[in-house]
Amino acid sequence: MTNVPTLEERGAIEAQVLPQRRAEIEGLVKSLAPVIGDFVLAAITPLKARINELESRPTLRYLGVWDASRTYPPGSFVTHAGSIWHTDQETAGVRPGDGAIWRLAVKRGTK
Repeated sequence: MTNVPTLEERGAIEAQVLPQRRAEIEGLVKSLAPVIGDFVLAAITPLKARINELESRPTLRYLGVWDASRTYPPGSFVTHAGSIWHTDQETAGVRPGDGAIWRLAVKRGTK
């Protein structure tokens, strides 16, 4: 844990700083603030873009047994004929295995 001075201790320390020294310190802080701000902004801008890209991807959801009357959003997994199927596009009424909309994710067992 860091040793943070109390308000009283801080006031006593600041009272010992000469006005000229205080002005130098304030000038230094004012000159560094934009540099630090630019550095932080440059560091987080690509991270924000990456977060937006990741959050725009479809989320993977298992939505149970395939139902012809249901619309499935991108990222859906369903069970059909004992296998699990996945789609990356919105679909309705297309049976898994019929066409290129659904991809086989887990093939049914042989039991």
